Amino acid sequence: MEEELIITPELKQRYFIHLAYDGTGYCGWQMQNNGDTVQARLNNALSQLLNERITSMGCGRTDAGVHASSFYAHFDTDKPLPSRCEDRINSLLPKDIEVFKIFAVDNKAHTRFHATSRTYEYYMHFHKSPFLRAYSTHIHYRDTNWEKVFEATSMLTSFKDFTSLCRPSEDFKTNICDLSEARWDRIKRPPFAGNTEDEFMRFTISSNRFLRGMVRKIVGTLMLVGNGKVSVEEFYDVVSQQKELKKTSLAPPQGLYLTQIKYPFID
Repeated sequence: MEEELIITPELKQRYFIHLAYDGTGYCGWQMQNNGDTVQARLNNALSQLLNERITSMGCGRTDAGVHASSFYAHFDTDKPLPSRCEDRINSLLPKDIEVFKIFAVDNKAHTRFHATSRTYEYYMHFHKSPFLRAYSTHIHYRDTNWEKVFEATSMLTSFKDFTSLCRPSEDFKTNICDLSEARWDRIKRPPFAGNTEDEFMRFTISSNRFLRGMVRKIVGTLMLVGNGKVSVEEFYDVVSQQKELKKTSLAPPQGLYLTQIKYPFID
């Protein structure tokens, strides 16, 4: 009697996708029932490309209106990728989402859990402009005491628990974050600004992880410090002791960009 041939299905291959998106028209990255999302668009394009249902997993979540100039997602499939797959998937995606590269990784690699560092940037401009309203936040520079803002900003990397500077969420078991950088720079003509002659303030912050609404709440609170509504002393006291701020502000989403994700296995 011939032995029965047992066919073991091959393990699916995991792929990372490096992409960018303009978040203006989306309800954030993560799929929702009540609005269009970047993840839904990417899943749909991948499913069309491979002719099977694909569900991607992102390196994090961005709020509605927040942008990403560098974002990673991953998906699994047992099918070979077609030639020129980046060009093909870009033809299936809307113009406000671009895939840079799709590449195979170890099957246990995870875009969210294996990221070692994330960097966000927040942009502010000082003169009203109809062309910048979706990509930067308009503020009145002269109404802000930037020395106080810089002083409070310099304290951020000394904190470990950011309970006071995030929105409540059941997704996180701890509010401990390891901030490696927090600074402001005065710049001209960021990539989205075209030929405008306006000056911008750019806030850059890097950490191993970020909590829900954390960057927007940090920026909003720093502006309260700069406007004299929260003192530097109160800022330090509240955040260092994980207390609740008497006054709080969430910076508008359109000025925020996820700009860099680092992994130990990607140069």
